[in-house]
Amino acid sequence: MCGIAGIVGGRGPGEDAKIAIRRMIALQRHRGPDGEGYYDGIGASLGHCRLAILDLSEAGHQPMSDASSRYWITFNGEIYNYLELAEELRALGHRFRGHSDTEVLLAAFAQWGEACLERLRGMFAFAVWDAEERRLFAARDRLGIKPFHYCRVGEDTFAFASELKALVALLPDCRPNVRLAREYLAWNLLDHDAEETFIEGIRRLPPAHRLFWRRGEGLKLRRYWSLEVSEALDTPSERRGELTTEFRRRFEETVSLHLRSDVPVGTCLSGGLDSSSIVCVVRRELERRNVWTPEWQHTFSACFEERRLDERPFIEIVAGATGCRTHYVFPNGEALAEDLGRWLWHQEEPVGSTGVYAQFCVARLARSCGIKVVLDGQGSDELLAGYRKFILVHLRHLAASRRFGRALAEGMAFLMSPDILRTSQWAAGRRYLFGPGPDGKLLWPNGSHPQAPPSFGLDASLGRRIAADLTEFSLPVLLRYEDRNTMAFGVESRVPFVDHSFVEWAATLAADMRLRNGWTKRILRDALVGVLPEPVRRRKSKLGFDTPQSAWLAGPLADWLHEALSASRHLEGLVDREGIRQLLARRAAGDRGVGLEDQLFRLATYESWARQLIERATPPENEVLPRHAS
Repeated sequence: MCGIAGIVGGRGPGEDAKIAIRRMIALQRHRGPDGEGYYDGIGASLGHCRLAILDLSEAGHQPMSDASSRYWITFNGEIYNYLELAEELRALGHRFRGHSDTEVLLAAFAQWGEACLERLRGMFAFAVWDAEERRLFAARDRLGIKPFHYCRVGEDTFAFASELKALVALLPDCRPNVRLAREYLAWNLLDHDAEETFIEGIRRLPPAHRLFWRRGEGLKLRRYWSLEVSEALDTPSERRGELTTEFRRRFEETVSLHLRSDVPVGTCLSGGLDSSSIVCVVRRELERRNVWTPEWQHTFSACFEERRLDERPFIEIVAGATGCRTHYVFPNGEALAEDLGRWLWHQEEPVGSTGVYAQFCVARLARSCGIKVVLDGQGSDELLAGYRKFILVHLRHLAASRRFGRALAEGMAFLMSPDILRTSQWAAGRRYLFGPGPDGKLLWPNGSHPQAPPSFGLDASLGRRIAADLTEFSLPVLLRYEDRNTMAFGVESRVPFVDHSFVEWAATLAADMRLRNGWTKRILRDALVGVLPEPVRRRKSKLGFDTPQSAWLAGPLADWLHEALSASRHLEGLVDREGIRQLLARRAAGDRGVGLEDQLFRLATYESWARQLIERATPPENEVLPRHAS
């Protein structure tokens, strides 16, 4: 796991490119605090900052070249099946100096060219410079776990980096993407456009895409993988047991692959079904390898003194069942007020709520305990229909298929559950059902409210809704949060539920393997009988990374909120200023509605983000730039 950067084009190494590439790596040094390296050749300058996970020796140093020095790679990510690929490549005559996945990836590219992507199982964003052909090839993993941003500099120069902030200084002027800004402020939509970012002129390489660039030929993008999710409603009853057994086998194999590391691996543990499943399977896998001790299994959790938000009872059940060493952090408003500038600077684009900050605190905790690799449960809710909205989609799908009796039975089973009703976020969900609320009409009067994308609502089959959330609306932003929160502290996060092989198989499941008889994620619950503690396996309440945002906005964040909105410099033209004034007046009069507070939080967050990125401000004072920064 690392930070990458490159500038290609021109006729020589170029002193300006050398200076710029070192600045770009300095701005990303938090991603790779274990070392840095550069390649300056004719037509290309590449940079890399390293977080050493596999092969801690100098043999894993990047940018790395093949034996002929024709190909140079800068790579961010992990190739989990690198051992199997290395054996295949050795049989074809390749020899390796070390045992890093980077060297295997480079050999795979030299052997198979772009077709190597079909063989990779992992998370990755990498670029290979062909010094002979003076041609750049780059690729991003299938589901977009690792980031890749790029921009054009002048007529014939192309630049790329892991993080957006590393490219901002290369732009002649920095302007916000007005369409994305309006959609965020109106609908809390983030990262739903696969290619665009919040800054005009900086783009993302979409997930599952490869990129080619050559001076004089321009940029070419091609998709190399796509996902289809079954729209079937029913599974033959005689097949359910077979599929449940296969799910467990595949899940255990996926977790085992994600444990490959030359440094200790921890786990984020919320006490929910997903992270608890990973912790329990990790315990069994370490026992199978005969290496388990409490020192080998650390978990990291965000907790709160507010009882309704605190998941320690479930965390302690999992800890008791596995013997793992638990570590707790207690995010609070005072700490967020102090961290706010640094946190938003690392996120690079606006965030949807303060819940994202809890994950930031968990990553900092893990690093303080000496752990720089963690497993996390992202992707399970999207893949296995864990969100409450999926219940509504499923019921509508059943009714549209004229399964009225089953729709009624399933509706009663789900909606009569106290735990489901108590932990459903109705205010957040209203956007799917009713469109913009009264707050939106104040900010965009006279019918000027931004339209939501057509695929945003609930009018779809469960399969189509899952596919949309995996590739467009939910998972992309969660993976961005995951990457930026953890890499801010030089921590690599691995997400087994987003393993593409596992996702492909789970995508073939019918709806009833996910939602049945009042249970979400039914196949996961059934597959881990005897592995998960029963109170967790049968848990229906769902909190996620929820925080006491209302109390924080009324207390430690009150000054920030007021200053950002009363003296805004970047909201003009996006929303009606009189609307902002009316929303602030309502809050001052005592209105603490969730919808109002979420709207004000987004407005203030956008203003703070724009002051940092659009104004090209220096990093926050408590974010120390490494050497080479200028």
